[in-house]
Amino acid sequence: MPDSNIVITRLNQGDAKAFEVLFKLYYERLTLFANRFVNDRQAAEEITAGVFAHLWEKGHEVAFSTSVSSYLFKMVQNRSLNYLKRRKIENLYVNYLEKNNLLDEFYRTVETNYEEKELAGQINDAINSLPEKCREIFILSRFSDMKYREIADKLSISPKTVERQMSIALEKLRQILIIKY
Repeated sequence: MPDSNIVITRLNQGDAKAFEVLFKLYYERLTLFANRFVNDRQAAEEITAGVFAHLWEKGHEVAFSTSVSSYLFKMVQNRSLNYLKRRKIENLYVNYLEKNNLLDEFYRTVETNYEEKELAGQINDAINSLPEKCREIFILSRFSDMKYREIADKLSISPKTVERQMSIALEKLRQILIIKY
């Protein structure tokens, strides 16, 4: 085990090697320790990784009043207990939703929001796939609420060109989005 005072000093100075030494020395032990609280290996790994991320980001600010080992184990313990509190609150919320027959509605809302975001993303992708001038005209028409004449004046083109580009844009978007749906 390296001299604690030297490791602390080097860690406070932002020394990556000191951090690496601590990581290699404690990661597995801290993960096993966290797992005793949360009984979930993946959650335990995330907790331990979070402790080390905090240590890396704030290592220069940490004033170790105890040994490095005690400090790390205490951080893992506190984060594990916080994790359990969050899980308990989540479980209480789910139980409340189930008890009041709101869970199906909650899942439908989440699913609807996800589908709306996914559709919006696909529409944006479809718009971005349009040729540059066609896309610009479409955006001015649909999102800036400009009339064809205003677009034509702004871009110094004829209203017929705007009309034709809008037809092209709408047809391409229809083709792209119909294929997906």
